[in-house]
Amino acid sequence: MKNSIEFLFIGSLALVLALIFIPIIKNIAIKVNLVDKPNYRKVHATPVPLVGGISIAITTLLVLIVSGNKLIIIKEYLPILTSGLTLLVVGVIDDKTDISAKYKLIVQLILSFIIAFSGTRITSLFGLLGIYEISTWMQYALTILVITGVVNAFNLMDGVDGLVGGLSLLGFTMFLIASIFYNNYFLGKISVIFIGAIIGFLKFNLSKKKIFMGDAGSLFLGFILVTLGIQFMENQQVNKDYGYAYGFLILVAFFSIPVLDSLRVYVGRIKEGNSPFKADKSHLHHLLLTAGLTHKKIALFVVLFCMILFFVGFGLISFFSTTIIIVTIMVIFWVIVKLLLMIASLHEWRDTIKKLEQQ
Repeated sequence: MKNSIEFLFIGSLALVLALIFIPIIKNIAIKVNLVDKPNYRKVHATPVPLVGGISIAITTLLVLIVSGNKLIIIKEYLPILTSGLTLLVVGVIDDKTDISAKYKLIVQLILSFIIAFSGTRITSLFGLLGIYEISTWMQYALTILVITGVVNAFNLMDGVDGLVGGLSLLGFTMFLIASIFYNNYFLGKISVIFIGAIIGFLKFNLSKKKIFMGDAGSLFLGFILVTLGIQFMENQQVNKDYGYAYGFLILVAFFSIPVLDSLRVYVGRIKEGNSPFKADKSHLHHLLLTAGLTHKKIALFVVLFCMILFFVGFGLISFFSTTIIIVTIMVIFWVIVKLLLMIASLHEWRDTIKKLEQQ
């Protein structure tokens, strides 16, 4: 009960501070030209400030500083927070000047190595392909690959209003619920602070006084979410708590949509003879746009889709192996994407017929 009141207070504080800071940071961004300018791939007609990630980070840090147990929390999550903030700064520079993708990748690899070196590593595959414990060098390699891959996949999801914010809100809510179930006070506290800050961001992102998350925000939140997930998963394994595999399930189910969608898009671009990193309109949110959904409905659809995958995994985990659960999630994703591709083709045919009729 005591923790519930505290969590409600600090979550509300984060929300209020976000609502106060965002207009201030937004005005500064306009003055320094930290804005997303319209082009042929974007639907907005006027420049939009890229301050979502900055506002969430500032709000979260301030609430952590003024809240109790700040030294313990900072010590517990120091490598994650400092690395996340470093990536935030890189993202801000990228939003302003457009950094080369290879330089961003190098930074992500270095930060991922720092996280692995600090002790937050994937040490088991939890029965995936029959593999459990893995060697130290494989722990480092897999952790770096997973963090870097997931962060980039999460970044690529930031294509419509509310999507990355909604997914982040869902992710930290999952961590909050898990923290209550496993009595992890510090994870619960940092999760509820992020929840408050993200709700404040969504208030503006989904309104006429629009701001965008920016690469800074999507990179920062993706990094924090995946590293917190790995840390939580491994803490459950180290503590030998009953049901520790649920930590693995949270990580897999939550990031399955960004990762699977990115892999699908990369493979499609390569098949067409293009660079896998060449921007286009083939992502899941683009398919949903073609199907006629609004930005808010797309964000809601993807969040609900993610929840469905989690509950499917949750329902299967007591009866089937990790491998079967992951294959099942992949099949569900593939079926949904195929249906969306069919709908997109029908819309294209309809538009083509209308143009022919007008000639």
